Amino acid sequence: MRRVFRHSRAVVRVHDFDGNLTLDLDLAEHMQRRIFWMGYYNLRLVALLDRLLASGMVVVDVGANIGEVSLVCANRVGAAGRVIAFEPVTAIADELERNIQVNALQDVVNLRREGLADVVGQFDIYASCGQDDSDESNRGLGSLHGAPGSHRVLGRIDVETLDGLATTLGLHRLDFMKVDVEGGELACLKGALQTIARFLPVIAVEVHERSARMAGYRGRDILDLLAPLGYVFLRLEARGQLVPISADALGEYQDVICLADPTVRARLTGA
Repeated sequence: MRRVFRHSRAVVRVHDFDGNLTLDLDLAEHMQRRIFWMGYYNLRLVALLDRLLASGMVVVDVGANIGEVSLVCANRVGAAGRVIAFEPVTAIADELERNIQVNALQDVVNLRREGLADVVGQFDIYASCGQDDSDESNRGLGSLHGAPGSHRVLGRIDVETLDGLATTLGLHRLDFMKVDVEGGELACLKGALQTIARFLPVIAVEVHERSARMAGYRGRDILDLLAPLGYVFLRLEARGQLVPISADALGEYQDVICLADPTVRARLTGA
């Protein structure tokens, strides 16, 4: 059935995303189609968030897309918590804003239409940085690290640093941070390093060697940046299970969970 509907142009409204939320899903788009058929796109991460998040926590979602992870987090941190969702691509951010509004989550989810890096300015964002291997629509591949002339420019976006925004955002705690920005992960974390050192949040980061190479670094550089702060690293597996991983053992692609707080580490790993 998924193959039959792969090229469907239908937009379907679901009313039971994450149990009680409403989403309009485009069945022709890679991520949204998987949410429709599988329940979630980030199945493994949602299983981990079920164990991690609690009422009143604060989350930063960098590369929020239409808001799958942001809405899941909002459902778990509740009205006492906060989710700050960064999505700089206008068309996608518009969808995210509609998803926030239709679910009456404006008081929990703060949409920021900016990218995060280690510099401040305006930059072109590309439809991909060459990591798209299929012919299907996938709007989750936007990257600051495309090649001019080779990759389509989506527009020009504002870029900030999380450290520079921390006061404006009123960050008094940070429990969880998701970073999935197609090659921009290292720069994002560098620009957030003071905030990370202050709060030691659990960090979920995509480590993709091809995207990293397009941005001029190695995947292991992400782990090397965080290790001096006391972080240990685990590969996210099915059902939210965590397997220790070192910088030397990184593959071409993996979602890495970075843990520094010993209490949280013990709760999530049983160690």
